[in-house]
Amino acid sequence: MREKTIEKTIMEKIGIMGGSFNPIHLGHLHLAESARVEFHLDKVIFIPAGDNPFKQTNVSVTRQQRFEMVNMAIASNERFASASIELDRHGKSYTIDTIREIKKMYPQSELYFITGADIMFEITQWRSAEELLQSINFITATRPGYPVSKWRRRVRRLRKKYHANIYGLMSAEMDITSTEIRNRIASGQSIKYLIPEPVEAYIEDRKSTRLNSSHGRRSR
Repeated sequence: MREKTIEKTIMEKIGIMGGSFNPIHLGHLHLAESARVEFHLDKVIFIPAGDNPFKQTNVSVTRQQRFEMVNMAIASNERFASASIELDRHGKSYTIDTIREIKKMYPQSELYFITGADIMFEITQWRSAEELLQSINFITATRPGYPVSKWRRRVRRLRKKYHANIYGLMSAEMDITSTEIRNRIASGQSIKYLIPEPVEAYIEDRKSTRLNSSHGRRSR
């Protein structure tokens, strides 16, 4: 798979943005850009998930198609890059394996894992959680109305037990989910202004192709 890359420099601050990206939407892009600006990151690498051990992947969309949509979405931002590390991996994909690989690729860089605040309440269930919490910085996004006091208590415990570097990021309200977008697509509702225009065009093209193919089969 062809990745969108940015030339490496010494002592970069790199954000890591993981997710199924099925499809990637404006909420993902807004979060990545907010983290980049707030924490002065040199770039953000989008890494589409492989076989998530905690989530079933929608098999109607291939790995290649998810990766293509990511590259379409980030093409206009010179500070955004992509990597197919997890998509190229066979079997279940674990975050710690990806972080180990990224650290080998960027041994002189400071890495920041960008995620939602809710992840802090489940991360201790992840494979090699202690190593993960100690090997990378975390930027965790909250939004207006989020119970920040509960998040702070959780972060204090993780910092104390694992000596983890966890930072908060107040993100603007963008109540968009990939599940909602897939449901809207399935029911024929508009997805305009929820996802980047190139991704919307890609999805519409795939819908038209499937429809034409279906009509062709019926006419035989």
